[in-house]
Amino acid sequence: MSILDWMRAAGFTDYEARAYLALVKHGEMTASRLSRASGVPYSKTYEVLSKLEGKGLVEVQKGRPMVFRAVPPRISLSRYGEEVLRGLEEEYSKKRRALEEDYAERTSRISEALRRASEELQVLFDEGGSLEASDDVIWTIRGRENVLTQMRELILGASKIKMILPKRLFRLLKNEIRGARAEGEVIVESSKDEAPEFLGRMRIYLMERIPFKCGVLIADGNRTIFTSEKLEMGFKSSNPGLATILNHFFEHEKEEAKMELRAS
Repeated sequence: MSILDWMRAAGFTDYEARAYLALVKHGEMTASRLSRASGVPYSKTYEVLSKLEGKGLVEVQKGRPMVFRAVPPRISLSRYGEEVLRGLEEEYSKKRRALEEDYAERTSRISEALRRASEELQVLFDEGGSLEASDDVIWTIRGRENVLTQMRELILGASKIKMILPKRLFRLLKNEIRGARAEGEVIVESSKDEAPEFLGRMRIYLMERIPFKCGVLIADGNRTIFTSEKLEMGFKSSNPGLATILNHFFEHEKEEAKMELRAS
């Protein structure tokens, strides 16, 4: 980059940079001579020099004609830089305060809107009857957080549960399993050396490797959720045939488990 490029990057206009550079290089000059040396149009020269004087970069000797000279760069640019940076700080402080106020107002408004919408929609949902999976329907759940939310609600609302959980899914549901009022059995992907702690009223069965890395949840014998390996999708149903298949699958895997943990 040239000297002019650096000056423009520091906040000088093109004419200001050219005028100040000419005064630094050539010393004292009249406006007409400065115009010829810098390439700044004569009609703009006094305006440019006035701005440079206001920024503490140029000194003026009154007379006819007036004579201009540069304040030494080591002094003037240091002072100029302080003023520029202080102005930037004030500008961005104002913008930051405005953004913070806007953020607080918008998040408050959205939170309140969601709360009210949730309350009113839940009333309509309850009045219209639960959308629990019917005997003939398998519902698709998309999105990791949606899958986990559905599984957590089913665990906490059931009186008896059976689960087959890969290691990752077990860690994500551990708190709900510990806090569940249900009795149940959980097959966990884990070795004897890293056996999970006993959780509530659950019997824990250990398997070194769970087939397909998929999660299975059976609540109260007929409400089921079956997840994909990466939890990006789940399937929810109360279909008796599907529940029977998953119950048989659970019992088969339980027989294959290497170890059972019980409450001491």
